Amino acid sequence: MYKNIEILNKEKFKKIKFSPLSDIDVAKNVGLIPLGFSEILEMNFFAPILIMGEQHKEFFAFTGISKDITIFLEPNIYIPKFIQTYPFVTTTVKYIDNKYKNLLSIDYTDMVNQNAQFHIFDQYGNFQTEAKKKVDLLKELTAQRDGSKKIIDELTKYNLLVKKDFKIKYGNEQKVILENFYIIDRKKLIDLDDTILAKWAKKGWMSIIDCHIKSLSNFHKVIRSK
Repeated sequence: MYKNIEILNKEKFKKIKFSPLSDIDVAKNVGLIPLGFSEILEMNFFAPILIMGEQHKEFFAFTGISKDITIFLEPNIYIPKFIQTYPFVTTTVKYIDNKYKNLLSIDYTDMVNQNAQFHIFDQYGNFQTEAKKKVDLLKELTAQRDGSKKIIDELTKYNLLVKKDFKIKYGNEQKVILENFYIIDRKKLIDLDDTILAKWAKKGWMSIIDCHIKSLSNFHKVIRSK
């Protein structure tokens, strides 16, 4: 999944349809899921919420290693918007002026073709009903992901992020399961000036930060999921 991403073009895709997969089937195949800031409040009960990326860091839920080792084998797990919007996805493109723009795209798989279930566009180039539901949700998610990046920019500004790897003991060796992610340094956070913390609390950021920190106890849920 997410291996053949193409920017949505009304002319190219005017006769193309898509057949949706079940959310669980999609989720089992995605081990790192980007989250909107409101989703962190939902997802922190089920999986570790990590900060990943280099130039543009954002919050991700670490949900599995494979489709056989994933939290989505358990019932009643929150399904992130990124999964609900499949096969539609946002692609970030860098332009000549070094500005970035989010473009609506699609994972052009076997489930996207002229004989699939739902049209993407109508004859006037507007999104059809089923596609519009997913695209509207994707736009909401993209806006929230952009908001999350602003939070992380502030955390980076005050040097509050620590790079980590996730390892488990495998026989007599340490096996790296996930590398190069970031977590918030709780001690540095506590030592931060009260005026900064108060400003973040007023924006609602502290609840998100708290959920991230609490979620770090959930690594065992990913590894032990069956």
